[in-house]
Amino acid sequence: MRTLLILLFAVITSQAGLIHAKLEVTNDEIGRIKTDRVQSGISGFIIKHFTDKHSIIIANARVDYYDETTKEAIIKFSPYSGLRQNSLPNGEWKPENGDEVVLAYGYARALLIAPTEEIYYAITSRVQSLHWVHPDTYATYLSYQGHPTPLQKDFRGYCTMDSIGLLYIYAQSSLFTLDCQSMQILQITPAEFEVKTEKLPFYTRADKIRDAWWGEGADFMIEYNYHYMNMLQLNNPAYAQINPQVEEAKKNYWIVYEKLEKEKEDAREKAYSPFNQPIDPAEYL
Repeated sequence: MRTLLILLFAVITSQAGLIHAKLEVTNDEIGRIKTDRVQSGISGFIIKHFTDKHSIIIANARVDYYDETTKEAIIKFSPYSGLRQNSLPNGEWKPENGDEVVLAYGYARALLIAPTEEIYYAITSRVQSLHWVHPDTYATYLSYQGHPTPLQKDFRGYCTMDSIGLLYIYAQSSLFTLDCQSMQILQITPAEFEVKTEKLPFYTRADKIRDAWWGEGADFMIEYNYHYMNMLQLNNPAYAQINPQVEEAKKNYWIVYEKLEKEKEDAREKAYSPFNQPIDPAEYL
């Protein structure tokens, strides 16, 4: 646990402060900034200033690549919907040379996804420099969406709504630090905890997350580790070191899946087999 605390402290202190830079646009989709420190995967905004007192966020920004030698970062743009109001018109502003780039916004606030209450408090109680947003509020958000199995867009939507910059996921004996918008891995910290009984889809004091009738995310989660490891792998193909963890989680997923299917089959046979029904002697008199 001492190693975990030290590593977490390192990533927090290096990312907690906002990064401000001036944008140099190369085309409509990417731009370039100069900065002494930044990491690929960190996200933020493009801000257009009209006057000293009037400005607006016009796009999302994500660090796609950072060159340590030249101190230049390539920034990728995407539409920003955090201030969307369907009753009002949207602006048509595009990122331009000289616009402000703000990165690592919300990195003082974090959400931790853990399989048990013990693991959740073992991690959060040792890191006091972050404001931990309790997963109960995220469970409420998922109930509103009807997603007992959280999707990538659920993390992004909730983090936008609650101004959360960092997402921590504990899975396969590792603590993964992610940017909550890009879902890219910023750090992997080995952390051995005993997992007695997983709470699905994660530790929360909510008794149940409401499910929608149909659609992606409406099914209840089968196995904790594989769901989150698969999500990490899909968003971080360059992190080949997590592939063995994904394969291990996948094997366990199929074991759990086959066990559940067998239980369902046994329950159906017990419910519908005429040999399992009580016999009324009067029928044979």
